[in-house]
Amino acid sequence: MTSTALPAVPLGQRVWSQTWRVAVAALTGLLTAGLVWPTMDTRGWSDLHVGALILGDVAAGLAALVLLPFRHRAPLLITVVIAALSSVSTLAVGAAAIATVSLATRRRAVELAVAGAVLLGATVLYDVVLAPPADDMPLWQILVAGVVGIALLVVIGIAIGQRRALLLSLRERAALLERDQQLREDRAREQERAHIAREMHDVLGHRLSLVALHAGALEYRGPGLTPDETAAAAGVVRAEAHSALTDLRDVLGVLRDPAATGGDEVTGTAPPQPTLVDLPALLDQARAGGATVRARVDADGAAVPTAVGRHAYRIVQESLTNARRHAPGQPVDVVVEAVPGPGVRVVVSNTLTDGPAHADASGHTAGHGLRGLAERARLVGGSFRAGSDDGHVHVVEAVLPWTP
Repeated sequence: MTSTALPAVPLGQRVWSQTWRVAVAALTGLLTAGLVWPTMDTRGWSDLHVGALILGDVAAGLAALVLLPFRHRAPLLITVVIAALSSVSTLAVGAAAIATVSLATRRRAVELAVAGAVLLGATVLYDVVLAPPADDMPLWQILVAGVVGIALLVVIGIAIGQRRALLLSLRERAALLERDQQLREDRAREQERAHIAREMHDVLGHRLSLVALHAGALEYRGPGLTPDETAAAAGVVRAEAHSALTDLRDVLGVLRDPAATGGDEVTGTAPPQPTLVDLPALLDQARAGGATVRARVDADGAAVPTAVGRHAYRIVQESLTNARRHAPGQPVDVVVEAVPGPGVRVVVSNTLTDGPAHADASGHTAGHGLRGLAERARLVGGSFRAGSDDGHVHVVEAVLPWTP
């Protein structure tokens, strides 16, 4: 797992964080001095000796408080220096305690061993040599008290360090989850855009190819047509263009607010997508456009799952469009078989022409549509192939699963 940097702490918060720690260290040092100084055995000490001890205690304590805010720059060094200062100053005890806790949050055994040894040595030096108590406490008691106190500081520091590590881990996990969610959303948007592109290609390509076919025929045969025939051909062009605009509105409906998607502007419901039930109308439409379509449909369109039926319909639709574009005038054979278990099998074949493949008005050849058909089959777990086995007949075959 990659490390996630802690968020930047505002300057005011950093100043307050250091201020209250120095204040606690100073207060702890004063309380310690108030408890220790009255119990010191000063018999036989001159006033100069006592004054020097107090002055040195205060100076070392102030030095420790000044060093405390810099402990993060060199944790071990600062802790060792402050611990050493506590050997001559009770006022430095609070700073030494906070520095030790801070060092323990790093949870490094060698550092803790070094700092603990220095702090324990400073405690023994102060209590045994520099300012022994009047009640003459045995050395072993001083050692035990020192070890227990240092161990308590280390335990507190380790607990704080573990809590910080846990918070950092949770922050990293939240960041990873957020990135993962963003990636999922990006993938969903990409899939939606691909879906829209497929729908626009299949639906509009079919409609516009019919418009182009009839418009071309009207242009070619126009001078020899009667007014009624011209009007009929123009009506077909107008109807197909209107249908193309309607289909475009329906497809782009997925980009709008769900409450206003597609078709019905009153109810706000999306228009139904075509399935195998609508296949006969599609075939009749192709025949009305002048194509020779021989079809064998062995399928109960109403029984086929909606998603599978929709993809099967689009495969037939795009195959008819490709045949009309790239093999105009050639008959097209359509076979659709749907059986639960084996699945839905769609085969569309047509004789190849001798000329090169024609591009549509946008400059795209059949390859773009075939890739879309292959993607449709893949989305439902099916198989797809397209091509010519003998160089004379182009075959599109798709098998879509239908689990009973």
